[in-house]
Amino acid sequence: MKTAFRLALLAVMVTLALSAAWGALRTIRRTDERIPTEVYSLYQAKSGRARYLLREKDGLVTVYRNGENRPLRTTDIETPLLRRADRAMLEKGIPAEDLGEVLSLLEDLGS
Repeated sequence: MKTAFRLALLAVMVTLALSAAWGALRTIRRTDERIPTEVYSLYQAKSGRARYLLREKDGLVTVYRNGENRPLRTTDIETPLLRRADRAMLEKGIPAEDLGEVLSLLEDLGS
């Protein structure tokens, strides 16, 4: 009798756990990770003062001098591993005013 009660209790607990897991999974929604206009507008506003530009090249984050096509530095940050919003911003180009800002952006992208 004790074994049957324990098995029934285990079955109820497993059912409740599966039900809770299913409920949690249903709440997860894929978010649209396009670049929010207000976020990218902050970068666009300083694009005229930017001396550097971060872009994607061959699957890696690459630093360019603004207006030049030859890479200044290619990093080891793999763009396929980045969030879609970051990849979208790299496609447009992320402007940076100085090397300190470049390093800060690379730190953010690499973490």
